[in-house]
Amino acid sequence: MSDVIEFDELSANLKNYVVVDVRNPDEVERHGQIPGSHCLPAREVEEALDLDDQSFKDKYGFPKPSPDQTLVTHCMKGGRARRAGDALAAKGYCVKVYAGSFEDWSAKGGKIDPGKPSVSEN
Repeated sequence: MSDVIEFDELSANLKNYVVVDVRNPDEVERHGQIPGSHCLPAREVEEALDLDDQSFKDKYGFPKPSPDQTLVTHCMKGGRARRAGDALAAKGYCVKVYAGSFEDWSAKGGKIDPGKPSVSEN
């Protein structure tokens, strides 16, 4: 089971985490993204972690996280973030789930970058 992180902790320490946006790429493009976050769709989390490092980077556009990094998952409202966080934790990753997710980030005035998911169709 994953820990929960709230807006204040995440926004104050954004650079200390690998923020994984588990929304679908079209959602990221449409609504924007938390600065520095990386799109890894929830439906692909488990199989993505089975890829070798180079294949992961080629497909998702960022380095495959290592188990010693702290990951923060978020989606639009929190449900997919929780499921993805639990899947990542089961694979040995240190995970915090942003339960309020993107809606909370936006409502609390968090900076939003234009959505540019790097997910490849390969």
